[in-house]
Amino acid sequence: MTSRVSLVILAACLVAAPDLVVAQVPGGDVTLKVPVNFTKLSADLAKLRVSCTLDSPALMYDEQGRTSTRIFADSGQLPVSNGQFVTTLTIVFSKFTLKSNPAGVTATYRCDLDGEDKTGFGAPFTASSSYPAFKLTPTPAALIGTFTW
Repeated sequence: MTSRVSLVILAACLVAAPDLVVAQVPGGDVTLKVPVNFTKLSADLAKLRVSCTLDSPALMYDEQGRTSTRIFADSGQLPVSNGQFVTTLTIVFSKFTLKSNPAGVTATYRCDLDGEDKTGFGAPFTASSSYPAFKLTPTPAALIGTFTW
């Protein structure tokens, strides 16, 4: 009798499981290439960072497993050399989960630039910054775009 009850419970779990499995799919990776070209930065500036967000109703869980339609990624802080920072950064969004069948759903990304001076103080770059190391004219525009899953 115990084996029949176990078999019925197992069958019920197998019938119920496909809905749970189909409800979400691994997200894979989304990679952005961000060109950065600064040649006259303050000598007091030590590091730059590009931070990005990805927003989409197709997103189900973020990298910590929290329910979210927004995920974050950044380049990490990278050194500035002789007031120059010229490179193409690779920003990778990974470890996220998509809702089932995200095809045709739009995603929006935004990348912003900030930095850190030699004292360890960090701030975004703006034309109106009261901190000379972070004053750039014109204010660097955010990199904003969309794509469809």
